[in-house]
Amino acid sequence: MPKKATEAAAKKPAARKTVTRRTKKVEAIQPIELNWDDVATRAYYIHLETGGDPLENWLRAERELVLV
Repeated sequence: MPKKATEAAAKKPAARKTVTRRTKKVEAIQPIELNWDDVATRAYYIHLETGGDPLENWLRAERELVLV
């Protein structure tokens, strides 16, 4: 004898809920503001360590300070 629709639905395994993973909010990264004094000081110390071209020292100082 066929089962009633409600009996068949009652014995059916429960549907699985979809799992939603929570992710952390990404913090807004503040842009780095290079200060002339900071770059000049670092370029000066690069000059003391290696000598070289002042422009190259300045550009190297900027690169180093951006990475920090």
